[in-house]
Amino acid sequence: MTVAILFTLAIALILFRAFVLHLRSTDLDNEKFVVLPREVKLAILKERVLETPSEKSLNNLETFLKSEGIEVDMESYRPLYTEQLKLSGKENAIALDNDLYTREAAWMDAIEPFEFAEALKLKEEGKTEESIQTYLQGVLRYYSDEKIESSLEAIRPDYPAAQKMLDDYKALEVLRDESLADEASIEKLAKAKEAWAKELCI
Repeated sequence: MTVAILFTLAIALILFRAFVLHLRSTDLDNEKFVVLPREVKLAILKERVLETPSEKSLNNLETFLKSEGIEVDMESYRPLYTEQLKLSGKENAIALDNDLYTREAAWMDAIEPFEFAEALKLKEEGKTEESIQTYLQGVLRYYSDEKIESSLEAIRPDYPAAQKMLDDYKALEVLRDESLADEASIEKLAKAKEAWAKELCI
């Protein structure tokens, strides 16, 4: 994977490492999975498709979405899935994978994290602080720069501190884009993004 991909995945590892490590063969009826909050379930299922694509991962995501009343054209993801499988066997897969991952992330980000609807509900109930906390957790569920930036822009009127979070994220993008694809740079980026993620955990 390229630096950009590893940088993007860092947040998923921060949030879901324990779940992903223990639910490698995630089944929807796995007792450890069943008891998780629905927003975490969705995040894990998305991550499984991105990290280790398989028919099972795709089917699990589709089944879960349908159980939540969400209709998604899973066949529109299949060309990306097929492309990823083909690239995995090529010698220059690392270089070729960057554009593909960007498209995969955009597809996943079109499935809005549940936190945003919950945050709106909390806001309407007058639970302002809890609403903001929930909203920011939703931001952390996104993969693409575009979604992260636009969601932080959207909450600034209610939470001015989001401006600093947005500025810090843009600085991270610059650091990412100027970094080399070596182990030390990747580790530095991962730590920087983890520090940024902690800003959102108010």
